[in-house]
Amino acid sequence: MNKLFNVSHITAGFTAVLVGYTSSVVIVIQAATTLGATPSQIESWLLALGVVMGITSMTFSWFLKTPILTAWSTPGAAILASGSYFYDLQSIIGAFMVSGLLIVLTGLIKPLNNLIKAVPASLASAMLAAIVLPICLAAFGTLSSTPVLFVVMFLAYIITKKLAPRYTMLVVLVVGVLATLISSQEALLPSTFDMAQPDWIAPQWNIAAIINIALPLYLVTMLSQNLPGIAMLKSHNYDVPVSSILLGTGLFNLLFAPLGAFSVNLAAISAAICMNKDVDSDRTQRYRAAMWAGVFYLLAGVFATSVVALFLSLPSEVSKILAGFALLGTLLMCLQSAFSIEGNQESALITFLVTLSGITLLGISSTLWGLVFGFVYWRVMRIREQHPQTKP
Repeated sequence: MNKLFNVSHITAGFTAVLVGYTSSVVIVIQAATTLGATPSQIESWLLALGVVMGITSMTFSWFLKTPILTAWSTPGAAILASGSYFYDLQSIIGAFMVSGLLIVLTGLIKPLNNLIKAVPASLASAMLAAIVLPICLAAFGTLSSTPVLFVVMFLAYIITKKLAPRYTMLVVLVVGVLATLISSQEALLPSTFDMAQPDWIAPQWNIAAIINIALPLYLVTMLSQNLPGIAMLKSHNYDVPVSSILLGTGLFNLLFAPLGAFSVNLAAISAAICMNKDVDSDRTQRYRAAMWAGVFYLLAGVFATSVVALFLSLPSEVSKILAGFALLGTLLMCLQSAFSIEGNQESALITFLVTLSGITLLGISSTLWGLVFGFVYWRVMRIREQHPQTKP
């Protein structure tokens, strides 16, 4: 019984969910709103995501006796929030299912797994940096329209980042809510805490949506979420069956996509909270912290109605600041990764610029074109390096 209700396990699990949830839930809500979801459908999204993350975190951790924490794909949500899509929700749900199917196939087919690993991390980082940059810029754009609000939230960000970095976005959110209450004198918090209800959307298959949503979502989830998650586990000396995890998360994506589970993958940064020695001196028992995180995921999903009501009642400026600040760390990490390897800098720059351009060619969005152009350039430069021309 003491092992089941170990305080350090519960605290670590709660902290991991709190950090991951508060730092990016606004981006998920923005993504759903951008895609045309109604408030009840957004509740269903968060319910489905909470259930999937909770079940997978508890199941994987229990059977593998390893602290395996899953999370929604924040970069994937950023892609969805930053794009201008003209597909109906049925087609978008179909694209989510295809993305889940691709993850399943990656777990089953080793050559496909190797192909994903063959894409240089610098190019994937450059693509993601171009996607995230406009969201971060929008946060600072509020300085001209609501300077007082921006300065207050920015000061909260700086101070908390220095004193308690884990809880930065939670504090910034609280400050944003308080600032809104003071300025508008309107109630933001829901009067009742109703349970979220699932909202099923039948999928449709649209080739353009699959190309422009499913493929980028799959690539960014694999390259910027699953691979770092695997690396995080290895760095803490946990050896896990990667194929089984990809197969499991992909299947849950596929099954719960009609309810709004756009992408669930291995967590990296928040997962580390459940892996360090402060959780338990016995590393074989740390999996219990990840299981408790699964419990808190489930609770967050069940009460998603209140979460959605709060965020949708916030002024757009507050939401922009929250989303932009939440992605600052991601943007910095992506820029550093994209341009840190000398031989890949130009190909990363091409990927970054093409993705940022927002072009659409042959029905394919700039997100994929950026990766294509950058990869072609990278391959050509590699051929030149391997077969240099010799002067007579």
